[in-house]
Amino acid sequence: MRSWLHIASLQKALNEATELRVAEKAENEATIATAKEGLTATELAMQILGDFYASAGGEFLQYVPPNSDREGKTVGDRAPEIWEGQYDGKQASSKGIIGLLEVIKSDFERTVDTLTTAEADAQAEFEQFEADTLLDIKNKNDSKTQKEGRLAEAQDELTQTQDSLKDQAELLDAAEKSLAELKKQCVDGEETHAERVAKREKEIQALKEAHDILENWQS
Repeated sequence: MRSWLHIASLQKALNEATELRVAEKAENEATIATAKEGLTATELAMQILGDFYASAGGEFLQYVPPNSDREGKTVGDRAPEIWEGQYDGKQASSKGIIGLLEVIKSDFERTVDTLTTAEADAQAEFEQFEADTLLDIKNKNDSKTQKEGRLAEAQDELTQTQDSLKDQAELLDAAEKSLAELKKQCVDGEETHAERVAKREKEIQALKEAHDILENWQS
């Protein structure tokens, strides 16, 4: 009974772990896919901005100057501009935009790398747990089967022993009855052989005397 309960407990734990692993895997894969989409979009935005500023006479700047604000702009960047001729975009402001995109890109890359590693570790841990649990269940099933086999053999042997004991008891009873009969005839008889011979001789003598009396009476 305990073996059955232990096997059932192991199987339940494996089923629950499998359900959790499936849910965790789906969540990780969805998050990784979203992060990759964001990474691709960020890289595309950086390429478009880089191409734009490069074609406008600037260059693809990734450097964020010190003492800049959250957008990567310095005091000089904030100064009013006098625009003349063809518009080539705000070359200085590209520093802040590109810097922000670099941070976003780095976040997406870190998310992809972290979750990919975590997912691989979680899958490896689950597979090890699954293998260990299945082996434990197999060993306990094998042990249970062997014990059931030995129990069946013991029950067969017990049945055979009980049948043998019954036969032996019947033989013993018959022997005891035969012994009692023989004892009655040979040991516990009312007369011994000598006594029976003497009694027989007395009977013969009595018959002779009776015969003599009859003969004398007739004469």
